[in-house]
Amino acid sequence: MALKHTTPSAPAPSASDTTPYQHIVRDVLAQARPLMERVSEATRMSLLTRQDQARTPGEHNAMHEARQQLSRLTSVMGERYPDALRKALDQEAAQNEEKPTRSLFTVHFDDLELMDEAQINDSVERARARQVLISAVEGPLADLDALVCAALGLARVQPEHNPLRPEVFLQALQTVVSQMQVTPQVRHDWMGPMAQALGTELRGLYLAQIDRLKLSGVQPVGYAMRQADGQVVYVAPTEGGASPGFAADNDLSTAEGHADSLLTLDRLRRLLLGEFSENPAPTSAPTHTPSPHSDESFADQFAREFDNPNQLPPIDPPATDFAATVPAAFEALQAMNQVGHMMERLGGQRPQQVGSSTEGSPAAPPRKHSGGLGEALSMEVVALMVDNIARDGRLLWPVQQFIRALEPALIQLAVADPRFFSHKEHPARRLLQDITDRSLAFNSPEAPGFQSFMRSLMNIAGPLATATIDGPDDFEHVLQQLHAKWAEKDQQRKQERQRAIEALQHAEQRHLLAARISRDLSLRPDFGKVPDEISRFLLGPWSQVMAQARLTDTTRSADPGRYEELVDALIWSTQPALTRANTGQLARLLPKLLAKLREGLASIDYPAARTEAVFELLMELHQQAFKPGPRVATKPPAPPPQPPAVAQPAPLEDDDPWVAPSEARESGYVDISQSPVSESAELVPESTSTTSGPATLPHLASSAPLAPLAVGTWVNLQVAGQWERTQLSWIGSQGQLFLFTSASGRTQSMTLRLLERLFHQGAVQVLTEQTVVDGALDAVAQAAMRNSVESRL
Repeated sequence: MALKHTTPSAPAPSASDTTPYQHIVRDVLAQARPLMERVSEATRMSLLTRQDQARTPGEHNAMHEARQQLSRLTSVMGERYPDALRKALDQEAAQNEEKPTRSLFTVHFDDLELMDEAQINDSVERARARQVLISAVEGPLADLDALVCAALGLARVQPEHNPLRPEVFLQALQTVVSQMQVTPQVRHDWMGPMAQALGTELRGLYLAQIDRLKLSGVQPVGYAMRQADGQVVYVAPTEGGASPGFAADNDLSTAEGHADSLLTLDRLRRLLLGEFSENPAPTSAPTHTPSPHSDESFADQFAREFDNPNQLPPIDPPATDFAATVPAAFEALQAMNQVGHMMERLGGQRPQQVGSSTEGSPAAPPRKHSGGLGEALSMEVVALMVDNIARDGRLLWPVQQFIRALEPALIQLAVADPRFFSHKEHPARRLLQDITDRSLAFNSPEAPGFQSFMRSLMNIAGPLATATIDGPDDFEHVLQQLHAKWAEKDQQRKQERQRAIEALQHAEQRHLLAARISRDLSLRPDFGKVPDEISRFLLGPWSQVMAQARLTDTTRSADPGRYEELVDALIWSTQPALTRANTGQLARLLPKLLAKLREGLASIDYPAARTEAVFELLMELHQQAFKPGPRVATKPPAPPPQPPAVAQPAPLEDDDPWVAPSEARESGYVDISQSPVSESAELVPESTSTTSGPATLPHLASSAPLAPLAVGTWVNLQVAGQWERTQLSWIGSQGQLFLFTSASGRTQSMTLRLLERLFHQGAVQVLTEQTVVDGALDAVAQAAMRNSVESRL
C-alpha cells in the first residue's frame, strides 16, 4: 500500500516573488512562434548543405524530400508550437506536484521487453536530441536554474522546478513534428538538425532571461551537492552571481561510452526476448587456482581470518567515512574477493563503470568471448549490473564487496539461463534484491546486527563465489537458506511489530467511528446552544469515548456504557437558563454526570490535563444555576440565520487520530501536539529511549512534496538528535498513520501531518525510492541507450 496525497511542489510564493517568473513564462510563450520558425529555417539550411554534400543519389533525394516537406510545413509548425509549448509547461507543473519517476527521455530495463523496434528507435532519437540540447545550453541552464528557483522562493537549486528546461521545449517540438503528415524517414532527417538549431536558440533565450532576472533584482540560490561519501553540501553562487556550473542531470552527456562495448538498446531488448539463446555456446567450469587454504570452506576461511585479524595482508581501506571503522571481519571479506582473477579465467577483466576510471589507470582491455554475441552481451550486462550495485552509495562497503564477489557466479548463470534478466522473480535476482534490501537496515558497519548479517551472507551465499553454476537451482537453494536464517531472528521482532500494528489499527478504527459519531452530534438542533469548549469536547474526546465503547462492546447494546445518553444530560446541564428552573434535578445529576465523564475518559486513557478547562467551565456553568438573578455572561449561542464570524467546532474528519498512551507505548507513537518538532528537528517518541546512532547526517530541508511511500521503504529518521535507519512497516487504511521499524526492532509511529513536517525540515530522508537492483538494471538500460546514441552520431 502506498501513501497517496497531494502537496504543492513548492511553497506558494508571494506576488512579488512570482512577478519575474511569470514575466519570463509569458515572454517565452510570446517568442515561441518566431523561435520555431528560426529553428525550421536553420534546419532547412542544414538539410540543403547535407544535400549538396550527399555521396549517393539516395541520400541526395532523401535530403531534398526532407527540405521540401519542411518548407511546406514551416508555417503550420510555427502556428502549433506555442500551444504545444504551453501544454508542455502545464504538464511539467502538474508532474512536479505528483513527483513522477518516469520520463519521456529515459528507458527502464523492465520495459524493454514490451517495446518494438520503432519504439526503440524513437527513444534513441529522443535521447540523442536531448544530448545535443544539454550540450548546447549546459552553462546558461545552470545559471537559469539558480535564478528561477530563487524567483520561485526555493532555498536551493532544484532543476526539476525550472519549467524552462530543454526537455520541455524538445517535448513540444516532438509533439508538433509528430503531427505532420510525413514519413518516419523525413521526421528522422528533421530531428537531428532541429535539435542543434533548438539548442542554439535556447542558449540565446536563456542568456536573455538570465539578464532579465538579474535586472529584476533576483539573487541566485546555491546548489545542494551530494559528495561521494554521501554527505550533502551547499555550493553557493560565485561573487558574480553565476552558478557553480552544474547543469541539470544528464546521464547521457556526462559519461563516455566504452569503445568496445557491444551493448546497444536494440541488442539488450533482443537479449531479454531470448533471441540470442537458440544455440548457446558450451561453457566450461573455470579452473580453480590452489591457495594455501584451498581445503577450507568459504565460511571457515572467513571465520579463521576474522578470529586472527593480525594475519591479514595490508589492504588499503575504501575512501569513505567508514574507512576508519571497518572491523577486521570486513577486511577479511575484501581479502577473499577473488573477482579479479576469476574474471581473468572467464576471459577478461571486469570493465570499469563508464566514466568512472581513476586518473592515470590504464583502460580496461577488451573482453574476450569464447561464445557468440548472446554470451558476450550476457557477460557485459552482468558486469555493468554488478558494478552499478557495488557503487550504490546506499550500500555499506562490505556489502558492495560481497556483491562483487558474486559476479563470476552471476556471469555463469546469465550464460546458462538468460531468463535471469527478463524474470523479476528469478531466484538470482531475488537473492540480489533481498541481500541489498536487507542490508539497508544498517547505517554503519558498527551498527548492531551488521556483523551477524555479514556472517550469514558469508556462510550461506559465500560459496557461490567459487562454485560452478549450472542453473537457477543453486541460487534458489541459497535463497531459501538465507530466508530460514533471517526468519529465526525476525520472529520476535515480527511479533513486536504485529502488536504495534494492532494497536495502531485499533486507534485508526476508533478514530473513523468517532468521526461518524461527531458528525451526527454536530447535526443536533440543540448543539449550538452550548459553549464552544463543550462542543469541542463532545466532538473530540467524547466521540472517541463513545467509539471505544462500541468497538469493545460484546453485549450488542445500542448505547454501550450509556455514554450517548450522557450527551443529552451534558448539553442540558450547560444551559443555566434551563437548569435554574430545576436545580433539584441538576443537584441529583451532577455526581453521576461527573463520575460518568471521568469513567469514559479513563476508558481511552485520555489525560486529565487536556480536559481540565472543560471541567472548570462545567463547574462555573453549574454554579450559575444556583445563583439568583441574571446569569453571568457566557458565550451566547450563535444566531441560526447567519454563520458566525469565528470558526465553530468541527467534526473529527480533519483531525489526527487519538492514540491512547498504552497504544503509544506499544507503537512508539510520536504525538505532534505533545512533541512538536523544533527547528533542530529532534524527535523524541513517547515510549522509546534514545540510542547511539551513526555519524550525524546533514539536514537537507526540502520544499518539494513528500513522494508516495510504499511499505518496505527505508528512510533515515532523526530521533533525539541522532540518525536512525528505519523501514516503513505499515500504513493505515486511510493513509494517516505510519509505522517505522529499525533493524533492532524499535518502532516509531506518526501521523501523515508529522511525517510531512519532518520531511520538509530534513529530519526524514528517503533512501529507497527505487530498489538497488532495479536501479542498477535501469542504469544498464541507460548505458545501452548511451551506446546507441553514440553509434548513430
